Amino acid sequence: MGTVGTAATGWIIFGFAVYFGTLIAIAVVGARRMRDMADYTLGGRRLSAFTAALSSGSSTASAWTMLALPALAFTGGLVQIWVPLFAAVGVFLSWTLLARRLRRYSIAANNAVTIPEFLEARFADATGLLRAVSGAVTILFVVFYVSSGLVGGSKLLEQIFGLDLVTGVALTLLAIATYTLIGGFMAVSRTDVAQALLMMGSLAVLVVTLLLETVRPFGHGAAPGFFDPFSLTDGSPITLSFVLSASGWAVGGLGAHRILQRFMALEREEGAGQARNLALVWLIAVYGLAIFVGIVARPALFEAGLLSEVMDTERVYFVVAEVFFHPVFVGALLTAVIAAVMRTADSQLLLASAIATEDLPVLKRIAQGLAANARVWMGRGLLVAIGVVSAVISVWFPDSIFNLVSYAWGGMGAAFGPVIILALYWRRFNMWGAMTSVVVGALTATLWQFTGGGPGGVWDISPATPAFLIAMAASVAVTLATPKPSSEVVALYDRVNAAPR
Repeated sequence: MGTVGTAATGWIIFGFAVYFGTLIAIAVVGARRMRDMADYTLGGRRLSAFTAALSSGSSTASAWTMLALPALAFTGGLVQIWVPLFAAVGVFLSWTLLARRLRRYSIAANNAVTIPEFLEARFADATGLLRAVSGAVTILFVVFYVSSGLVGGSKLLEQIFGLDLVTGVALTLLAIATYTLIGGFMAVSRTDVAQALLMMGSLAVLVVTLLLETVRPFGHGAAPGFFDPFSLTDGSPITLSFVLSASGWAVGGLGAHRILQRFMALEREEGAGQARNLALVWLIAVYGLAIFVGIVARPALFEAGLLSEVMDTERVYFVVAEVFFHPVFVGALLTAVIAAVMRTADSQLLLASAIATEDLPVLKRIAQGLAANARVWMGRGLLVAIGVVSAVISVWFPDSIFNLVSYAWGGMGAAFGPVIILALYWRRFNMWGAMTSVVVGALTATLWQFTGGGPGGVWDISPATPAFLIAMAASVAVTLATPKPSSEVVALYDRVNAAPR
């Protein structure tokens, strides 16, 4: 199935215009309250529990939720439910274990606004090495995550208008950068709420419609194990390799900076519990609906005689929308996809620009010589530059949305999950252990991602799980083999953890 019809295209353009106009209005309002880089990156720590919950949740549920998850279920069946289930568990654990302590610690640690800055202050690293390495590793994974969003946007624009990959990627980047540049963190977080609700509503409408339109929604066109969460499509039981790969999606939530930033930006520490519960409910609903779309789409398209129209499984959402809905509703449903695509990239670009400005040595020295407003503009310029790098990767090294997200999400979790957990909970933890965690986690995840095969398919396991475990073990070993942290570092740890809960 190629581009959509003329009538549907008109409604889609109208929906996009209304949606994008709303984003710009929110961004303009947010820009009026922005005074310095702290406002641009953390919104002055004024994030409510409700906004933090939906913002962190929708940051997790991005283009891969709307396009890759239905594709996984469409191809692999109900067994793919384990991927989003573990991802939700990871976010729950992150809120439970990290949110309160990280907010409190980041304020005590010189009011840090980025994770690399927090790590430098946490370990009193006067060399700046830990901050620089952490910043570089973060930007590496952000570039690939943004690339996944740009790929998703280009697929959408190709489906609607027949645009080529280069044009689609460029237009997607332009749309994302525009409102992110204007409004900064608070604008991005507040648009997250609207985008989160739009995504959930669209998936719910798709699921209900497919159930009503299909005679046998759990029968036609499916392999023997398609509807069994414990079996692969050939009927064989799930393997240890499958479980380890799926569990890696929990790791990302422990190290994903865009989630950790929401913790740091909370207006009140006491709101963490409420935000966690709301985020979990939202994630379960959206992930479940996305999997259900893929599950029911197969029998629905089989009955309609259109199963062969799904040439690229990551476009199954588009095909279902076009086949079963009036052009008016197609516009709304595809607007939800562009919302998800933007959610993939806006927080990531904002995060990367803040880290490039505040944490990379050369750029940091330049920024320190600028006035507060000029530093914000420097951050905006770096946001565009990082977006362009992501766009180049999207065009020159195209990959599936799922693979790009798997590497970026898992790599970030492996590199920063162990160091954040140990920094918040282990008094003996030192700078060399922290450095080891970041470097070993990033290198192991990268090695695993770009290697295949091995005994029992070990290299085919999602990189997050082995990289997280290896990084955790290595950081503990190095910490115990190197000198204890200074009295200054221990005193800060004791002071933070002695604060009233």
